[in-house]
Amino acid sequence: MPSSQIRAVLIDLSGTLHVGDKPIGGAVDACRRLQSLGVPVKYLTNTSKTSSSALLKQLRDIGFDKHAVPDGSIMTSTTAARSMLIRHKLRPLCLVEDVLMDDLTDVQTDSSDPNCVLVGLAPNAFRYDRLNKAFRLLMKLNDERDSGNSGNDESGSPTSPLVAIHRGKYLRDVDGELSLGPGGFVSCLEEAAGVKAVTVGKPSKSFFQSAIADWLAQGIKPEEIAMIGDDAEQDVNGAIRAGLGLGILVQTGKYRPGDEDKLLKRPDGAFAAKDIANAITCIGPRL
Repeated sequence: MPSSQIRAVLIDLSGTLHVGDKPIGGAVDACRRLQSLGVPVKYLTNTSKTSSSALLKQLRDIGFDKHAVPDGSIMTSTTAARSMLIRHKLRPLCLVEDVLMDDLTDVQTDSSDPNCVLVGLAPNAFRYDRLNKAFRLLMKLNDERDSGNSGNDESGSPTSPLVAIHRGKYLRDVDGELSLGPGGFVSCLEEAAGVKAVTVGKPSKSFFQSAIADWLAQGIKPEEIAMIGDDAEQDVNGAIRAGLGLGILVQTGKYRPGDEDKLLKRPDGAFAAKDIANAITCIGPRL
């Protein structure tokens, strides 16, 4: 393990701290421990099936009080998508759950002339008629823009009419089984319409950079920040590609045996831990 100090920590939510309404064993105490040490912590989540306010209430209801997850410490990919949509004056046709609209305030979501498609985890929207409507719009916009197969560019500007809040392949559901994430549906629209989606949430480099921007302004270096999560690609590899110093894959949530082999081969830059409590114990000497 590298010897540099860890001065701040990013932590995933679903699958890392909880699965549905059940906290991961030791997770509440682990979060409280970090807070008691005065370590800056943010909870970085791709959850796009529920609003941020409903998510915080869910955490409170299962034991994550303000001493574990302080108010204002959660950053969601949906709120990042909202900022991007507003900044670029996009009017999305939304394939999202109705409850998620609470996080899309000030976004023109009822336009009769939408200029992009926004996709989140939306079990109730992933029907043929809705997907086909999105496909037809993408074909129309793609022809109008002549945008080719471009996706994110270095400036973060949307260069595709298809915006994915995230594209996770699967998640650990409330029944303990794996369920489809939005990734397959995003890929379906990409393939059919011949476009490449702009991905807003993890593992997007811009999402991680946005999350740590205020820490960098305080003098904390990217290599002094750790990311803990249950997804090898979106959490750990995404963090490493964004320049963070350490990524820890927890063996809870969506984790499957062998996921460690998916970690980027960076000496001592990423490793697996049994759970969030074990992950915090492992980096404890460096905090």
